[in-house]
Amino acid sequence: MKYFLRRQSLMLFAISLFCATVLAVTASAKNLAESLADVKNHTAHRISSYDRTGGNADGMQEQPIAIGETRTLAKIEGAGAITHIWVTIASKDKYHLKNLVLRMYWDGETNPSVESPIGDFFGLGHGEYYTFSSYPIQIGTSNALNCFWYMPFEKGALITITNEGTEVCRAFYYYIDYNKYESLDTPLRFHAHYRQEYPCTEGKNYTFLEAKGMGHYVGVSLSIHNRADGWWGEGDDMFFVDGEEKPSLHGTGSEDYFCGAWCYGPAFSYLFFGCPLRGEHKRGEKWNVYRFHILDPVPFKKSIVVNIEHGHANDRSDDFSSVAYWYQTEPHVPFEPLPPAEKRIPEKVVSQPVHIEPGAIELESGLIPFQTADDTVVEQDLSGFGNEWSNSKQLWFTPEGPRNYSTTVDVPSDMAGEKKVTLWYTKAPDYGKVELWVNQQKVAEWDGYNEYKVVRASIQFPVKLVEGANTIELRIVGKNEKSTNYMAGLDCIKVE
Repeated sequence: MKYFLRRQSLMLFAISLFCATVLAVTASAKNLAESLADVKNHTAHRISSYDRTGGNADGMQEQPIAIGETRTLAKIEGAGAITHIWVTIASKDKYHLKNLVLRMYWDGETNPSVESPIGDFFGLGHGEYYTFSSYPIQIGTSNALNCFWYMPFEKGALITITNEGTEVCRAFYYYIDYNKYESLDTPLRFHAHYRQEYPCTEGKNYTFLEAKGMGHYVGVSLSIHNRADGWWGEGDDMFFVDGEEKPSLHGTGSEDYFCGAWCYGPAFSYLFFGCPLRGEHKRGEKWNVYRFHILDPVPFKKSIVVNIEHGHANDRSDDFSSVAYWYQTEPHVPFEPLPPAEKRIPEKVVSQPVHIEPGAIELESGLIPFQTADDTVVEQDLSGFGNEWSNSKQLWFTPEGPRNYSTTVDVPSDMAGEKKVTLWYTKAPDYGKVELWVNQQKVAEWDGYNEYKVVRASIQFPVKLVEGANTIELRIVGKNEKSTNYMAGLDCIKVE
């Protein structure tokens, strides 16, 4: 019944979201439709790869793009705006979407305003093809790459493609459609920049965009390669505008920023957000998500930094790669050089065997039965945080404040006496201060707080066990001033 109600609620939410999107776009579409009757002040033009000899080798098969070659796709003089780019590629290079680099230059600049592997620019991460349909980018069936970003220029435009792979590109078909104007009335230029961190930097947010000047941010495509089991998307998005120390926009989770929820269902794509590549919550899986701020651009007058946590408080170290899209005044800050082609392919990861601590007792097994009526003591799967925890699980305590948990364990005569105990436990940004008491004697204590990520730790201590009933208490007595909660976690225990 709960599943049915939850599914029904999700369906109602999806229908409401769809209707809201349709209403918003209908208003814009009405304006677009009305504008069709307006007299246009431009002329339409196209540069394409058509066979100049009159034949049918329209992908320039007679002139394949050589290894290391930079080829000019379009050189346009005067004022205008690119309105559509279509590309399809024939190459034996398995990773040609990563190895072919697209660059665009406006008004004679020497530093590109667009620089990205061609696949990532078109929202195709990991060097793989998949179809989706958004407002500015659509990938059609049979590997058809389309973008409709509006890209204005005053004096001219230059678009190039560079083959940084290990195979020639046998055929490269393209359209570049553009308008010509007598003059241009906007100082802003389109920008797109590729970034990656393989893996994400420990303790530091992943940056989508860092720009100086005046303009507005209009979106990002993010590709994720899981380096561990579990859910990658607990990280908050943050926008720092014009040098502010605290973000003026602070989100609640990665899938929330990308307009999904509850770790995503099946793959989907909508006009302004989507998850077109939906992996599993397992090591080695691949994902792609996008969010386009077409109706809600984020303006800045001096600078902007857009970043996101990788996991809750950066507690995961997955591979992230992204392309941010924005408009700004020139000159822009030159981009950092792209990583070498071979470094743009995430390393293949294989499943790791589940770690079992030799000679230890799994505390989530119920041998020490901390039980409560309010479900604040449960078994938790920790496979998403690495392979360190024995059996990939722990006994998880989730009180809202200081609290004592007590239980009784019967000890046989051969286990009674002075013992050396090793206890493995968990530290995290939201864990509290813990004391362990046995038979009314405090035998161990620790601070469960860890600043950046979820980690496993251990402690050794002596204990005297008596034959028969032994009282065991786990007391959560407070928390570090930096901790955000009072939780605790016990992995396993060894008694010698």
